[in-house]
Amino acid sequence: MNRSAFSPMLGVLATALGLSFGSALADVPDNTSNKDSILVTHDNGEMSLIQRASPSGLYVEVERVAAGLIQPQWPANQYVGSTHWWWVGQTNGTVRGMEFRREDPLQAMVDNPDRSITVDTYITPGRPNVGSNFAGVTPNGKTLWNSAREVDEIQEIDADPNSPTFGQILTRINVPYSSKVGTPTAAIGAMRPCDMSVSPDGKFLFEPDLGGETVTAVDIRTKQVAHQLLLNPLVAGTRVRPFMLTTNGKIALVENLEGTYAVIDVSNPYNMVEIKRLTQADGVGVSPQTSEFTPDGKYAFLIANGSPTVPGVVSVLDLATLTINKKIELPASCRPHAGDFSRDGRHFFVNCSNAQSLAVIDAKAQMLVQNVPFADSPTPRGVLVR
Repeated sequence: MNRSAFSPMLGVLATALGLSFGSALADVPDNTSNKDSILVTHDNGEMSLIQRASPSGLYVEVERVAAGLIQPQWPANQYVGSTHWWWVGQTNGTVRGMEFRREDPLQAMVDNPDRSITVDTYITPGRPNVGSNFAGVTPNGKTLWNSAREVDEIQEIDADPNSPTFGQILTRINVPYSSKVGTPTAAIGAMRPCDMSVSPDGKFLFEPDLGGETVTAVDIRTKQVAHQLLLNPLVAGTRVRPFMLTTNGKIALVENLEGTYAVIDVSNPYNMVEIKRLTQADGVGVSPQTSEFTPDGKYAFLIANGSPTVPGVVSVLDLATLTINKKIELPASCRPHAGDFSRDGRHFFVNCSNAQSLAVIDAKAQMLVQNVPFADSPTPRGVLVR
């Protein structure tokens, strides 16, 4: 049997077993404009492009470039919107936007200065010009909302490349101090807003305050704080330390450094209510990181990083019952942080920072179907599908 005839059979077998043969199949990436492009950022400033290949149907690394990013660990929680731009919150006091076209190689984006923009988010008297940013794009792609952690600000940034104020900060909202606000220093803020999630209708944003023990909601239309919800620790005298949040407009899932998920009813953003705290006893993994809602609205995938002795895992939360009914095993030593769905909702992609690979999960079957290795062992962190 010739190699080209044998390749599809290998692809089916590999998918079933959760394996990846990579370039050994001599696949040709299918980079047509209607196919997914998975962008993976690495801690060393590189960026990889992953696409599905023919004839095997497996995902393969197509290209890697030195994108000049500084620790691009958390690409924006965002909707595709009406433009080709995507955004990365960085740890050097900036947010970076890049124009990505699926028909072009990544190198074309990197080499063209007109296809990227850097926004300085830390111009604040008396504060250092460094710090972490966490950005979310509105559904129409026109506006970017950013949590500027070390200066305690929620910022509205013009994300419309056709606007005369493109890349400029339009609005600055100070995060109100809570009753459990932390102590600011020369380098860090007191409230420390630490993530950003915009509701599907584009009317509200929600962000957790690592230093304030709170979740803050902002009415995007009025550009005013709508409500701030204080979270109480499970153990008296300790801190919850909420640091990541994702919403579907009805509930918000908040990852806490105390090792839990807070489930918050945000259907009325002016009166948020915590309705459940998920712990390891409920099926949450060790060291919660992020969460994503499945496109069909039935589940949420909860990503936990694990520990040197406990594997990372994706727990499946049934949104009808708010119970975890399954854990999806990841490649050995994966240590995941973030994930994103394919545009058709069929696959969920998760970084494996310690295994130097990208895990591919079948969202319907809720099982690992492929592990895409990265050559030269970079540390993948951010995952974004376009």
